[in-house]
Amino acid sequence: EGGISREQYIEKVATEIEEKLPAVFELDRIRRQLGEITPTAVVLLQELERFNNLISKMKISVATLQRALAGEVGMSAELDEIAKALFNGQIPGSWRRLAPDTLKSLGNWIAHFERRFEQYSTWIEKGEPAVMWLSGLHIPE
Repeated sequence: EGGISREQYIEKVATEIEEKLPAVFELDRIRRQLGEITPTAVVLLQELERFNNLISKMKISVATLQRALAGEVGMSAELDEIAKALFNGQIPGSWRRLAPDTLKSLGNWIAHFERRFEQYSTWIEKGEPAVMWLSGLHIPE
């Protein structure tokens, strides 16, 4: 008695993730800010585009899942898969397809996601880093 239901737990995890999601990067503004497009600037812009796709997918799916849990919209197969993944501490497949391959649990993956965001933000604000965290890139090539 006193425990929370599966739906309440999923709702809690979804809310925690939603609160950590940043706004997408403004690629046009960043492109103008960079001025000359160097090879590393191309890498940054490609990284940001991929990261934006992931942020957008996460925002839409978490918001829609919360609406489905509240009974406002139907629970599709994709939303059910996301709910199961969040409940089990795993990365939903629809997010995994937009992110680098990993064996991380959901919690560790979210922490990694936040570190990637910090690396990109610092790169934009302070210029190309002297040391690059390669595993923080989408495709470290």
